[in-house]
Amino acid sequence: MKKTEELLDDLAGEIDPHIETISKFLEKLKETDKPLSIFSTTSFIPKIESLRIGIFELAKIEEYYSLNILFRSSIEQFIKFQYLWMKTIENKNDEIGIDYWVFGGQQEKIDYVKALSQSYQMLGISSAKSALETLQDLGILSNELSAGQIKKRTEQFTYKSMTFYISEKVKKGESLPILNAVLPRYSELSSCVHGGPESVSIFSESIINEAIEFSTFASLYTRYLSWVLMAQYEKGIFPVCGIVKKYLDKYLNSSCAT
Repeated sequence: MKKTEELLDDLAGEIDPHIETISKFLEKLKETDKPLSIFSTTSFIPKIESLRIGIFELAKIEEYYSLNILFRSSIEQFIKFQYLWMKTIENKNDEIGIDYWVFGGQQEKIDYVKALSQSYQMLGISSAKSALETLQDLGILSNELSAGQIKKRTEQFTYKSMTFYISEKVKKGESLPILNAVLPRYSELSSCVHGGPESVSIFSESIINEAIEFSTFASLYTRYLSWVLMAQYEKGIFPVCGIVKKYLDKYLNSSCAT
């Protein structure tokens, strides 16, 4: 793990001179044809890297139960990133970004209000209005949208829907490194997230090593694909793609990933 951390530190050092170029591109993102799609996709760079850092720190203190929970989350978030990236490349417009960022955000607000309503009901307080109507009355959601319309635009982001789409693409010949190997872990690690009976027995050195390896791969690969996407609009970002690809290959081909 120490070698991996050193590799990532070296990568950060090589990327640092290019941060300004990336930042300037993001500042004029609205000028592109897919601003929300690009933003939504690249937003997973810090998310997935944060999960990697968490997994590494938990491994150091041998807190494996929590590590398994973060491992499962890293798998899910990488799948969501991969789905968004594939759809962004495939689409001719900004639809997937709108679905994820706008409609996805609206669905989360509805779910939150539903949870609040449930807690109020436990206190004997009830409301005649639905979660959607409450949010519309507050001016948070548009009156022109129905709960059904929002759900239809966001149900594509369920784990089952995303993995089905990705697996179909893989069948057609598009490469998806490593992911197939960890997909079964997602189901297995569900027990840790939800406190199932199997959660007490999902501890082994192989799973811990797998979590470390996958989270590192996911962090590197997310950065690489995100910057490849950005480089289609800003040629000055191409050198960053080459740098990350060099370190990604170095990681996969070295003892760091064994």
